[in-house]
Amino acid sequence: MISAAAAMCMALTIYHEARGEPLAGQAAVGYVLYRRADFDQDLVCHETYRRNQFEWTKNPKKVTMQQLEPYVILSAKILNHEIRDGSRGAEFFHNINMPNPWGMKPKITINNHVFY
Repeated sequence: MISAAAAMCMALTIYHEARGEPLAGQAAVGYVLYRRADFDQDLVCHETYRRNQFEWTKNPKKVTMQQLEPYVILSAKILNHEIRDGSRGAEFFHNINMPNPWGMKPKITINNHVFY
């Protein structure tokens, strides 16, 4: 059974971090979050709001349920492993226009995000 809280936290993260990206990029961001939570739905919200994990949590913008609906559906599919993880096991990502803050070798670039 999918945790509604986990789906909402993941949806908010995908919305704020990757809403303009193609489905593969949005799913990759969701999987980065899920991987950081050790694939445990009970830890997704904790990981979402853990200090310095996602920039959007410092100053969240108001979002309507109508805006979030497609991301909640996507999140449920990720939490159910119904969508392929194209991040190649990444645990980090950043916008392509930012310098590599970790000095690691990228695993993959998907549209405007580099995944590590």
